Amino acid sequence: MEYHILLVEDEKAFHKLLSIFLARVKKHTFTVHCALNGEAGVEEYRKLVSNGEKPHLVLMDLRMPVMDGVEATKRIMETDPGANIYLFTAYAGTEIEREALKAGARGTINKDADWHSIVEEIVNILERES
Repeated sequence: MEYHILLVEDEKAFHKLLSIFLARVKKHTFTVHCALNGEAGVEEYRKLVSNGEKPHLVLMDLRMPVMDGVEATKRIMETDPGANIYLFTAYAGTEIEREALKAGARGTINKDADWHSIVEEIVNILERES
């Protein structure tokens, strides 16, 4: 299956690493779309939806410049209540994570985990929800 993922993350290294590790998954193909802050993520999400490429999964960092992940999650959920947003953060168990989950995020992927575990969790989410 081919999946579209939107990574909203201010650290550019994560954009490259995610693409590299997802490319190693042989049973699926992935197109990773990237945004460097929450505001850009909201705009990219809208653009992808209007182009018929709605992301199967949005990976949302919480602490970013311009607009944080809580506000970006709220805005995406306002325009698309069916958006599949998972937090991609090292702030699991914090108040900001709870706020983002209340805003509509479905769960959290800990970005402090090793990349093999992160990719395995992403694949499991996508397979379970497709």
